[in-house]
Amino acid sequence: MNKFARFAIAFVALATIIPVPEAHAARKARELLEYIPADTPYVFAYTKPFPDKLQDRFEPAMDKSLEAYRRFFRLKVDEELEKLRAEEDGDAQADQLEAFVNEILGLMSVDGLRSAGFGKDALFAIYGDGLLPVFRMAVSDIRQFEAVVERLESKADRNLDVASVAGRRYRYADIDKVRLVIATFGKDAVVTVVPLGFSDERLARTLGVKAPRDNLYRAKTLRTIAKEYDFTDHVAGFVDVERLVAMFTDDPGGLNGELFSLMGYNAADITPECRAEFADMASVSPRIVMGYTHVGSDYLDSEMVVELRGDIAKGLASLPATVPGLGTDLGGMFSFGFSLDPLALRNFIEARLDALETAPFECEAFAGVQAGTAAGREALAKPIPPMVYSFRGFLANVTDIRGMDMVSDKPPEAIDGGVLVAIDNAEALVTMAAMMSPEIAELNLLPDGKARQVALPDTVKIATQAFAALSESALSIAL
Repeated sequence: MNKFARFAIAFVALATIIPVPEAHAARKARELLEYIPADTPYVFAYTKPFPDKLQDRFEPAMDKSLEAYRRFFRLKVDEELEKLRAEEDGDAQADQLEAFVNEILGLMSVDGLRSAGFGKDALFAIYGDGLLPVFRMAVSDIRQFEAVVERLESKADRNLDVASVAGRRYRYADIDKVRLVIATFGKDAVVTVVPLGFSDERLARTLGVKAPRDNLYRAKTLRTIAKEYDFTDHVAGFVDVERLVAMFTDDPGGLNGELFSLMGYNAADITPECRAEFADMASVSPRIVMGYTHVGSDYLDSEMVVELRGDIAKGLASLPATVPGLGTDLGGMFSFGFSLDPLALRNFIEARLDALETAPFECEAFAGVQAGTAAGREALAKPIPPMVYSFRGFLANVTDIRGMDMVSDKPPEAIDGGVLVAIDNAEALVTMAAMMSPEIAELNLLPDGKARQVALPDTVKIATQAFAALSESALSIAL
């Protein structure tokens, strides 16, 4: 049973990153958020369906993504089946496992998810009841979800165990030291993983048998975040770093006390110095928030914000530099890059070293960090070529990839793209390179932004064609 349960956990984990298909009249977000504790340390909630036209546009792409997941999952399963068939009397077990997995793979499509009750009006949330992860979905048809679980049980040729808590029935499977729990309450499906030996009282809270009085809906946390960052009301989430750290350092008899006891962890063992310094470190980035800033009929815009302590934010704000084209739509398949002012980075590092020397860590957990201050000073004392401080970043744009298959690890047969390197006084850099390379000198690159074809030697196999262009602050190469 353990082998089947592990595949069930893998499928549940996969389901949490698959968008819910289409959208019509959905249940109110309130009915979902009321079951999430207000003190949850993390949550990602889909609280309003996307517009029908937008769903229609990306459903075909989602089917292709699900197909890629199926192929990847199938490769991993085939490896497991091969090992199983090599064992004595392993063929029967392998056949049974394959039938079970085929049932799971059949759900990994838009139509498959709908047949499991994850339909047009499904809302969901992934959140923490204390540290424990909970996946709660307001499914479209709870009977369809129940039918899927029963089919999986039949393919495994063994039913999940059944128990009850607070008068409510749930299914479970024990795997090593944890228990996978699947429950249906009214119109909701709840999946979680808890340690063996969890008390009924604690399990009832994790499953949300009753909506907690202090819940996320009443706390208005997501609405406050959406208003502050101009998120839409479709999706929002956060990770409360300070709360997570406090759960490990505060009173061991709190919300996670039973979990810590089963783990053999005792927060009382943490010294006062460590407790204070862990809290101080958490304050550097107290919270991470995420959501959509635009949801229309044609496209989505999403955003993730890492909130920072004031002094850290001020220091990091000085690091970006200007890279032409960075952050704009270049019309290719995808682009990536970064900008950086090396001198500002040096000043930022020096400020951090000053802080560590002025108020050194006392907690033994940070002994390595504290010891690194001397090495940091030594590194900064080493001479650095002036050209390094002229660097400002780069931007790469890939316009076409042909012949690649990530599932089978097949590399691309052809790639078209270009890269731009931003650097102060780029002409001086090219002049220096021309002094060392006749080929570069022959290009006669001028800082006029005009592309010139590069004559590639026969021995160069990296590209069939290459072009270069120069401006006062950047060098660009296309292949």
